Amino acid sequence: MKTKVNKIKDISGITGLFLIVFSCVVSLCSTDIFPHALFVLWLICLLFYVGYPKQSGIYLIIYIITFVWLFYLVPIGIEFPSPMIMGMLYKFIIPFIAANLLLNIPSGKVIAIFQKMPFRNITLILIIMIRFAPTVAGEFGTVMEAMTIRGFLGDAKKVFLHPLKTLEYAIVPMIFRSIKTGDELSAAAVIKGVDNPCKKESYYSNRFGYFDYFIIIISTGIGILAIFN
Repeated sequence: MKTKVNKIKDISGITGLFLIVFSCVVSLCSTDIFPHALFVLWLICLLFYVGYPKQSGIYLIIYIITFVWLFYLVPIGIEFPSPMIMGMLYKFIIPFIAANLLLNIPSGKVIAIFQKMPFRNITLILIIMIRFAPTVAGEFGTVMEAMTIRGFLGDAKKVFLHPLKTLEYAIVPMIFRSIKTGDELSAAAVIKGVDNPCKKESYYSNRFGYFDYFIIIISTGIGILAIFN
C-alpha cells in the first residue's frame, strides 16, 4: 500500500491535468486503430506501474472486448449489444483511464494549480468539486460495504426482484452522508482561510521530476502518432 501511494505521489498535478486534456484530444482526433490501441496500452501500463493493477486489468479487458466486438464481430453481422454503445466505450476509454490517474493523484496537488488562477470564484468551485468527488466516492464504497454486511447486496436474486428497494437503501444513506460531507468540507475550508483574499500557499509542490517529463514525452509522442496517422 505504501509503495502505491509513493508512486502516485511522484506524478505532478500539472502532469495529471495534461494527461486528461491531451487524452480527450487524442480520443476525438485519432482515426487509426493501431496508434489508438498503443496509446490505450501506454495509459494502462502507466496505471499499472503507479500501483493500480486491478483497475488497469479491468480497462484492458474492456478495451479488448470493445475492440474485438467492433472490428471483428460487428462486420459479420453481430450487433448486440449496440455498436453505438461499444463505440462510445472505445472512444472514451482513453479519457476514463486518464481521469482515473488524475483522481488517484493527491487532490492537494491539483488544487495547488487552481489556487494560482486569478479567477477566485471559479477556483473555489473547482476546488470544491475536486475535493468533493473523491470523498463521495469513498462514502459510497462504505455504504455498499454496509449494505453487503446487512444482506441487501449479498443475494443477487433479491437485488433483481427488488431493484427500487435496493436503490433506496443506497440513495438515502448517500444523500445524508453527502450533506454531512459537504458541511465538513465547508467547515474545513473556512478554518483553512479559503475566504481570505491573501495569497495562498500549498503544502504540495508541483515541481516537475524526471517521471513527469518521461510521462509527457511518451504521451505526446504516441498521441501525435495517433492523431496524425
